[in-house]
Amino acid sequence: MPAKVLVCPLNWGLGHATRCIPVVHAFLEHNCTVTVAASGASLELLRNEFGNRVAYEEFPGKEIRYSRGRFMILKLTLQLPAFLVSMIKEYFWIRRKVKLLQPQIIISDNRYGVRSKHVLSVFISHQIFVQMPPKLKPFQSSANLINHIFLKAFDHCWAPDIENPPGLSGALTHHKPLPFVDFVGPLSRFQDVENYNRHGMAGKLPENFILVILSGPEPQRSILEEKLQRELKDETVVWFRALPGNTALQRSGNHYLFNHGNTSLMGYCIHKARMVISRSGYTTVMDLAVFGKKAVLIATPGQTEQEYLAQQLEKHQMAEALKQKNILRLQESMKKAESFRGITVSGNGSLLKYHVDKILKQVNGH
Repeated sequence: MPAKVLVCPLNWGLGHATRCIPVVHAFLEHNCTVTVAASGASLELLRNEFGNRVAYEEFPGKEIRYSRGRFMILKLTLQLPAFLVSMIKEYFWIRRKVKLLQPQIIISDNRYGVRSKHVLSVFISHQIFVQMPPKLKPFQSSANLINHIFLKAFDHCWAPDIENPPGLSGALTHHKPLPFVDFVGPLSRFQDVENYNRHGMAGKLPENFILVILSGPEPQRSILEEKLQRELKDETVVWFRALPGNTALQRSGNHYLFNHGNTSLMGYCIHKARMVISRSGYTTVMDLAVFGKKAVLIATPGQTEQEYLAQQLEKHQMAEALKQKNILRLQESMKKAESFRGITVSGNGSLLKYHVDKILKQVNGH
């Protein structure tokens, strides 16, 4: 009998939702009954992707709010009690939904409270080893000890990267082997590059353009957009702005703007862009690796995971890392990125399928 699966992505930006897309597809291929539990733009994106092929639940969570200035770490630290409260609320929400929906499998993308001792629970994260800022390095071992306690509360922990270091995530997943971590390969909603052709909305776009992919919480999303609008005013640019609302194309001079886009449109734009400028969020990195894109990566200020990823990829000459405060050097960074080989990773595309098969056999008693 096909399994019932509950998929719950974190609602901090769209990355956690988009990397759940191949996971949902993998379960649908096994004729599983899938329910997606999310909120806001993440829920809207997944509804647009899957339509009536899956069921949906409104599952709110703690919204992260970033600082505009230098006190990012302090602001995030002050939000920790609210995060813990949110995690407890998640746990009790799941208890109620398990009784109502009776899933055999729960997939949690970075929602630590989303598990049940009565249901096979899988946690997806690329932050197996948390990277702390320099001033907080003395606390890094303690932070990772706590993180691993939470991770081991799940039946499985899936790291979305290849097993051979450095992969795409570097020390975030490859610091040292852990027996409870399974590598399932990069998770991207984009698959066969040749599928992304010039049709529909893509037919209205220019042939040669720079692609800007915005993401992440406010106010930093808007701050970066304003800075890039100034620096790219003389370029031909296609924008994905990571805003809720319709997907209609807006045009301002040589700039073509979408609030957000479906998989087909975004796949075409990434494939055809001569250069991508984006945050260095891990989901974006995995998406760009499908296409081997040259990119300038601008970490969200104070978000140490993104800062580490950008530096890691620059170290291996895959992408150029640019600090947001140095945005005036954008043109120089773009030239440097052109000389790099692009973001690539060689992995086994069947890894996710293998691990989905594994847990389905587990719940079916094989």
